[in-house]
Amino acid sequence: MDALKVSGISLKINGHAILDNISFNLEKGSFAVLCGRNGAGKSQLLRCMKGLVKPDSGKIFLDGSEADAKIRLRNIALVFQNAEMQIVSQSVEKDIAFGPENQGLDRTEISKRVDHALSLMGLQDKAKQRPQTLSGGELRKCAIAGILAMEPDVILLDEPFANLDYPSTLSVMRALISLHEKGYTVLVVSHEVEKFLAHTDSLLIMEGGKIMEQGCSKDIFRKLADYDIYLPENASFEDLTWLKH
Repeated sequence: MDALKVSGISLKINGHAILDNISFNLEKGSFAVLCGRNGAGKSQLLRCMKGLVKPDSGKIFLDGSEADAKIRLRNIALVFQNAEMQIVSQSVEKDIAFGPENQGLDRTEISKRVDHALSLMGLQDKAKQRPQTLSGGELRKCAIAGILAMEPDVILLDEPFANLDYPSTLSVMRALISLHEKGYTVLVVSHEVEKFLAHTDSLLIMEGGKIMEQGCSKDIFRKLADYDIYLPENASFEDLTWLKH
């Protein structure tokens, strides 16, 4: 069953076509990567999916039902490239609690969700810490924990490895793989596919506001080179992970 279906999404900004009849689906519990050159329209597509930008045409479905922007804002989570944008409180646990508090949940449920999100992201020992004292990887995991506490149907991440050092990249990568293994539906926008592609189920390649290729990651990953997306020379699909190194 599809967790999310995008059907015919198009968007123009100042008369310029940013997205052109985009259609694809994410199966429930899948781990997908969306990549393409800079300016392909990836980030704007995420914003349309989330409900932050209204497309000119097209529909988005969650669990088989058409979802308006209000529903998507509640049920689709988006972690921005700059994780600091999503940090609003003076401690990690208070930041994670911020979303559930705004959902009007009671204190018992909020506490349960915060503890669960801390555990999923391996941040239990950072709960009382100020977010400003975290490493880059920990800060990104804090942002992910914050959206997990709101129990979204789909998790979108825009360049989750950007500006992270090697240990932080590995930490975030392991967190995303763990979410996938626990049944979350995850879509990552990244141009660093050589770091984690081997762990994904499906691959989408954008060019000029269109989806040019989509399918099983292992079946179509060689097509990345046609769009100037870096792959290590002669790498097998299984080589496309940093977890082996």
